[in-house]
Amino acid sequence: MTDFETERRVLIIDDQSQIHETFARIFQCDHRSEHELDDFEARFLLDDSEPQERQPSSAPVFALTHAYSGEEGVYEVQKSVDAGERFSVAFVDMRMPRGMDGLATIRRLWRIDSDLQVVICTAYSDHTWDDIVRSLGYSDKLLLLRKPFEHDEARQLALALSEKYRLSIRQEEKLELLKSEVNRRRKAESELRDMAHRDALTALPNRPFLIEKLEQVLANQGPRRRSHDALLFLDLDNFKIINDSLGHEAGDDLLNQVAVRLQECVRDHDTASRCSDSVETSNDAAGDETIRLGGDEFVVLLERLAHRDDALLVARRIVQRICEPFSLGDRLVTVGTSVGVAFIDDSLADGHEALRNADTAMYQAKNSGKGQIAVFDQTMHDAVVARHELEAQLRVALREEKFELRYQPIVNLKTCQIQGVEVLSRWRGDDGEYVPPSEFVPVAEEIGLINHFGEWVLERSMREFSAMMASFDDAQRPQVYLGVNISRRQLADPFFIDRLQAIIDRTRFKWSLKLEMSENGDTRHNERSLQTMLDLHQSGVGIHIDDFGKGNSSLTCFHDYPIETVKIDRTFTASITIDHGHAIITQAIVQLAHHLMANIVCQGVESAQQLNLLQQWGCDLAQGYIFAPPLDIVQLERLLITPGESDGIKILKSTVPAPVTMPASPAGGPTGGIQLPTR
Repeated sequence: MTDFETERRVLIIDDQSQIHETFARIFQCDHRSEHELDDFEARFLLDDSEPQERQPSSAPVFALTHAYSGEEGVYEVQKSVDAGERFSVAFVDMRMPRGMDGLATIRRLWRIDSDLQVVICTAYSDHTWDDIVRSLGYSDKLLLLRKPFEHDEARQLALALSEKYRLSIRQEEKLELLKSEVNRRRKAESELRDMAHRDALTALPNRPFLIEKLEQVLANQGPRRRSHDALLFLDLDNFKIINDSLGHEAGDDLLNQVAVRLQECVRDHDTASRCSDSVETSNDAAGDETIRLGGDEFVVLLERLAHRDDALLVARRIVQRICEPFSLGDRLVTVGTSVGVAFIDDSLADGHEALRNADTAMYQAKNSGKGQIAVFDQTMHDAVVARHELEAQLRVALREEKFELRYQPIVNLKTCQIQGVEVLSRWRGDDGEYVPPSEFVPVAEEIGLINHFGEWVLERSMREFSAMMASFDDAQRPQVYLGVNISRRQLADPFFIDRLQAIIDRTRFKWSLKLEMSENGDTRHNERSLQTMLDLHQSGVGIHIDDFGKGNSSLTCFHDYPIETVKIDRTFTASITIDHGHAIITQAIVQLAHHLMANIVCQGVESAQQLNLLQQWGCDLAQGYIFAPPLDIVQLERLLITPGESDGIKILKSTVPAPVTMPASPAGGPTGGIQLPTR
């Protein structure tokens, strides 16, 4: 492009050679001032409100091109455009007898170069400015110069128009640069946005993308909408085991393969489902998305389904595909998944609530067993809210020590004397009702408060028990042990014995202590827990297995643990008089424990019939409401002072039970005791 700072191209179109010579003299003569253009610019183009510093400049150089007809002028302009060296100003004569006149020429010139500045030169009075405007239209690129004209007039017009042209070209160049920069930044922003909305591992959309997408879906909800939108939430079963055992590379490979399978299970945008031929879409465009939230969590967004059941079809397909083996190197591994389904409607506050509902449904599905599908409903949400409220109240209760302790007697069935007490925790909620331990203890385990809670129960019960025992005279003091439940997490704590010793020292506890724990797979195979139990046993602390027969109980506990006593779960005791199978199992456990030199405590004894059967089978100990309910420490002290007479509590005195017959076997089999070999 021409450098307008040093040279300005001017086209002269006139059929008379003397006019061309005149223009040549005008633009080649000495300038009266080399600052003439600067003066003009300062006077007419610059803002008077801002002082301008005068800069030295070189006088502009004009390069003239001569055309002697309109056609020749059109040719020169076309050539200049093709070469990229356009004219800044064209002086066009109005009357040219040969060929086109000035007006026709200008129309042709502007078709080629619409930015060309034109000065019409005319000596005739029959062409007024209004005539020219009617022919060419209003334009800021058109000026009229009457012949004969002064040289200064022509020169000033050339200076002004060429400068205007130069500035307009500069402006266009800057505008193009600005457009280019805007496009570059938009592209960079789009790339950054895409990066921010894409999972780095699988290249699937991520959580921020999902939330934005859900907001769009929610905006389209309405009472007249006939199609359905659904959110499917899933995570992988056993992913952590694979990741830990085979390494993170194998885990990443698995996640990528899962992403591919999920995409195969949903429709592409505006296409029929590849999951099932029966899945239909509404007439509106639908774009299903597979999203990785992080870790092994994925979400599938299904839009504009014709039927709600279609979401369940996709969910079942996902469960089936994910359960198929994956190839990781030279290994085949199997994982599974459970899917939570939440439908999206205008009742939702935002995308976060939709995602939360699907997450809640997924956990409901997992709690129902592996490979399950659950659809969100309001009761799930209510349960989650209640759970969060319970957590918050539990933290406050533990901090403010709002728990109460009760002690339930454990009776020796041979002597009919109280041999021990089990500590039971009680918690009165904000509504004044007691929250059962079966509800708040699992919550304490899940939120990491069980160790703190367990230590509080140990210290409070040992302090109360020590104070009670110290109140008796040596001759009247009962020989009663204190049984305290501990969790498997406490047992796995490497500093548990040190903590227990510190509690013993603080409470000055010098009585018999038994620690009760539930038998389960975690403790059975935990070497640290086993060593802790051995150390406790050697130090004189008895180990009791609580709730035997419930959950994951196993007979191997008799071999693995240094067990002193096994406590049979109340579900067996409650049905021994009506369920032959439970009766046989309970009797067998009693005999097995005796052969292995362990005592038996049957929990939940409530009737004389149950008690008589247990005595016939040789059960050592029992506890339940037939003897006494859980008591506070004051009631317990009174009971120990006058057993059987305090507060209406009745302790069984008879050691000769009335005969009770076991329930008949459904198959008519034997009802006698199982004979085990002596050890």
